[in-house]
Order: sequence, then structure tokens, then C-alpha cells
Amino acid sequence: MADPSKPRSPFAPWDRRELPGRFSVEDTAKRVGHYKWLEMRIFELMGGWVATVPELDIKLRLGTHCYHHAFHSELWHKRLPELREMNPERLTLPPNEEMEAFVEALGRPETPGETIEKLVGLYRVLLPHLISAYTYHLNNTSQITDAPTIRSLNFCLQDDMDEWREGEMIIQSLIETPEEVDRAATRQAELTKLMVAAGGVVGPGSIGSFDVDDHAPDGAADPAAAPAAD
Repeated sequence: MADPSKPRSPFAPWDRRELPGRFSVEDTAKRVGHYKWLEMRIFELMGGWVATVPELDIKLRLGTHCYHHAFHSELWHKRLPELREMNPERLTLPPNEEMEAFVEALGRPETPGETIEKLVGLYRVLLPHLISAYTYHLNNTSQITDAPTIRSLNFCLQDDMDEWREGEMIIQSLIETPEEVDRAATRQAELTKLMVAAGGVVGPGSIGSFDVDDHAPDGAADPAAAPAAD
């Protein structure tokens, strides 16, 4: 029989989630502000493309995806004030000038004949990096104290994964000649270089780092510091 005088455990016996995450409230607020800025830029960009892309089926799909990013931006806008009264407008900004340059380059193809360039930038460069950043955040935040952010991340990831799949299918349907293969590859390389310069969609650390210390458990010895065997 349980001892009634013993303090009750704060977590149920079946709940094995860990309390701490990798992100402080300030870290989370900065990332969320960058997410909001980028999602709004994607919404604006895709909305403009709906009017200029000549292919009707692609217009319809862009219109649907465009709405997703308006919704995502609104999710992050609503989340910011909940993070210790963080100011949404002050935090809604790009992580660095390099990311601004990426978004500017992403929107540069404007003529009707550049549908491949538009879609490759969006679906083969931006979305994979955005999905990676969201997934890293989801996997490294506290499942106990940051449930609202986790809920928003799950909404965004579901939409973005669907878009990624549908966008890739559209691109494959457009690329029919060796010249078009070269156009797609050139565009992807150009924008990926800009994304790498930015450090990812929220700057350096978008998907964490690969330092040994980041993955070693607390108190674990550094293998590099171990004495050599005789």
C-alpha cells in the first residue's frame, strides 16, 4: 500500500519524458520569431507566383500551399506573446543578412518560363531545410514544458512534408529534357550555397551541431582526453 505521507511524484509512473530541453525561453522565442518571418515571406512569394505561373495545375497547388504558410505564420505569431510576453514584432526578423539574401534570390525568377527555377528553389532547397530545422526543434525541446510549441511544430511539419512530396512530383513532371535537368541542377546548387552561407533557415545551429560534447551524457569522459593504452 502506498504511504499517504509520502509526497506524490510529479509525473505519472508511465510518463518517462525528460523535463529539460536544449532551448531556453529566449532561445525558443528567437527561433519562433525567425520561423514567423520566413513563413510570411514564403506566403508572400507563393502568392505572387500564383499570378505568374502559366500552368493551371501548378497554380492550384501553389494556392493551396500558400495558405499553409499563412497559417503557419499565424501560429508562430500567436505563440510569441506566450513566451514570457516576448514582443512579436521585435522578434519577427531574419536570422542574418545571408538568409535575407537567400529569400531575395528565391523570388528572383519572375518570368512565366521559369517555373522549374521557382519550384526547385522552393521544394528542393527551402522546404527540406525548413523541415530539418522544425524536426531538430521538435526532437530537442521539452515535451513537458513546451507542449504548445510542439503542437505548432507538428502542424507545420505535416503540411510541409505533404508539400515537399507534391512539389517534387510536380518538378519531375516538368523536367523532360537534358537541358531542363541542367536548369534544375544549376538552380539547386545556386540556392543551396546561399542557404549554407546563412547556416540554415534560423542561422547557425538550425539543426544543432556535431560537437562530441553535444552528444555525450552528463559526466561522461571525453574520449579524446583518455590516456593512451600501454
